[in-house]
Amino acid sequence: MVTYIFSGKVEPERASVSISPLSIRIEAIDAGFSGGAIVSINSSQVSIKLDTTSEGVSLATMKNYVEQFVRATVDSYGYLSGRGYDVEITSAIQPDGTQTVFGVGIPELEESRHERPLSFQELLEAVGKSPYLHQALADLREAIRSPLDTGFFCYRAVECLRQHFKKDEDGDQDGPSWERLRQNLRIDLSWLNRMKDAAKEPRHGKFPYISGTDSVEVMQHAWRVVDRFCVYASKDFQALPESDFDILREV
Repeated sequence: MVTYIFSGKVEPERASVSISPLSIRIEAIDAGFSGGAIVSINSSQVSIKLDTTSEGVSLATMKNYVEQFVRATVDSYGYLSGRGYDVEITSAIQPDGTQTVFGVGIPELEESRHERPLSFQELLEAVGKSPYLHQALADLREAIRSPLDTGFFCYRAVECLRQHFKKDEDGDQDGPSWERLRQNLRIDLSWLNRMKDAAKEPRHGKFPYISGTDSVEVMQHAWRVVDRFCVYASKDFQALPESDFDILREV
């Protein structure tokens, strides 16, 4: 048995939350992780003592599941009180005493930030042209902040952009707007299906385990689609030229 200590906070901190220590059981069979935890929340400061016999599980995976269970506790409190809160786990002390402070980004995405096609000012101008892009960026934020829902939020970001391509004559049919998105942004169906597959079960209330590698891959797919829509919006919604943009497709 080894012990980890996780720390975090309930946000917004100005609306103080205190909950008496609770004992919970974490079972994440698909991730090969289980353990018993004591959760304490005092003045919106969160402390979790986790005892586990699981071996070979990454600290990031543990953090994601701990955060999920603490969030469920705070969501229950919020439901009863009619308030909206969020939870952020900010650091952990491992069994050997090493402290890790968790960042707010995805390393693979941070490393590729030079690939973003617009400057910050250009992006703000593009967002001003499209409420759908604004909502898509919000979904990308949630894809990072809610690791167990990454697939859901990545695909919803793309679905938001698809709304731009709808026309009155489409009626209730979604197919034509998806086709316009693919043509204007030069994206193959296989690229979109990678995200759609990751979103399918979460959209229906199921939460299958998704590995860190798969999660990053889905986010990279979503970021590339949003990249292209950003250019499309910045060019006053002109179709991306074949000479500058190869078709995005699964290899």
